[in-house]
This record gives sequence, structure tokens and C-alpha cells, in this order.
Amino acid sequence: MIVISTLRLRAERADEARKVIASVVSQTHEDAGCLTYAAHEDAADPLTMVLVEKWASQQAIDEHSQAPFLTEAMSRVGELLTAEPEIRVITPLGYGTGDKAALR
Repeated sequence: MIVISTLRLRAERADEARKVIASVVSQTHEDAGCLTYAAHEDAADPLTMVLVEKWASQQAIDEHSQAPFLTEAMSRVGELLTAEPEIRVITPLGYGTGDKAALR
């Protein structure tokens, strides 16, 4: 299961938002079922962050979504963003060859 989350940071509070997101990333790496959880900054817009997540199962995503640290962080990060996070669950299609056909 792959999840892509896009976060648009408020310019005046971007450093604070990055600290909250960095904490979420570190804590999420400890979640059972977390295969990848990586924060990226948009090269064209440094106030846009993209989280790329890979999970072992839907159950792992559900458990992560209910984690107290995530609930707390989401209550804090909301005021640090210009809009609600855009969250998409995507399904790899496997086009191409071997390992190059999917996120690892």
C-alpha cells in the first residue's frame, strides 16, 4: 500500500511545520508495517512537502492513523498549513521491468 501526502506550509511558520513533520517521520519509522516513510520538498516550491509512504497492509495504515503521536501532530500542524493535507492512496500498476516498476 502506497500513500502520497501533500502538505502546503505557511511561509511564516514553515520552520515550525518542518520540525513537526520531522518528528512524525522519526516516530513513524518505529511503526510496525511501515516500509517507507520519507519527506520530500518540492524543488519548484519549498513550501510544498510531499510524504511518500509504503505500508505492509491496510491494517498498518489504519493503526498508524490512530497513533497518539500522529493525532497530536495533526492537531498542531493544521494551523501551520495553508490548506488541508491532500492524501492519496495509490496502487502500483507494475508496468515495466522488475524493481523499476514500483517504489521500493
